[in-house]
Amino acid sequence: MDLTKLTPEEFDRFRTFIYGETGIRLADGKITLLSNRIRRRLRQLDIGSFEDYYNLLTQKKLPRELEHFIDAVTTNETHFFRTGGHFEWFTDSFLPTIGAQAAEKRRPKSLRIWSAACSSGEELYTLAICLDEVRHQFAGWDISLLGSDISETMISAARKGIFPNRSLDQTTDERRSRYFAELPDQAGWSIRPRLISMCEFQRHNLLTPMPGDKFDCIFIRNVFIYFDRKSKQTAVQNLIHSLAPGGSLVVGPADGIYDLLGELNKKTTFLYVKPH
Repeated sequence: MDLTKLTPEEFDRFRTFIYGETGIRLADGKITLLSNRIRRRLRQLDIGSFEDYYNLLTQKKLPRELEHFIDAVTTNETHFFRTGGHFEWFTDSFLPTIGAQAAEKRRPKSLRIWSAACSSGEELYTLAICLDEVRHQFAGWDISLLGSDISETMISAARKGIFPNRSLDQTTDERRSRYFAELPDQAGWSIRPRLISMCEFQRHNLLTPMPGDKFDCIFIRNVFIYFDRKSKQTAVQNLIHSLAPGGSLVVGPADGIYDLLGELNKKTTFLYVKPH
């Protein structure tokens, strides 16, 4: 079977399908990348053509296969303490402010954090580490740490809490010793079980609202680079809706959503706060 490369027509069909499912708009120059990623899936399934696989996705609409397809075409790259200034703000400003508000009885002793599009979990576990380092200040609090991603494979990996060496490149030796255990033969690191127990992970598409209670802080960083304007608008409105009054939204430098955050008060280049 000839699975060399998608034709331009096949590429257009697949990227239209990807856009409808995820909001990700693939550029014209991504035809080789998409061909390579789909081709691996076809060989796993012993499917003879790109067209047959497209028909499988769009006509039979098998939920599990759709998950495999999304896993194959989405890109996930992250590490602990990525863009360290965001976590310094979280530890040095956000958490003390929340604690002071509770001490003054201006808010309950509860805290809900969401790492949206969390990939394999490094961002949420970084937030868990920041919280653990000041845990005595939040003893008795009801704390919820949620990570979500459109990829079920990434969610499964996050729940396991096992990471390659490169994921810890920006983690201090002290934190490595305290919060991780090195795997045999220097094959990576596993995060301590008590950190895993602090975190919950679930599959979620940013184009759909997140159900449940509002969040005090949402991290959404370096996710929207492949989203077009319409998809960004939908996802941003869902995020804003999920923020509690006074809640903080932390965004990445490459997201290009600043002009969509007019409902929020800009505090810094990365921090926006929802009015009370």
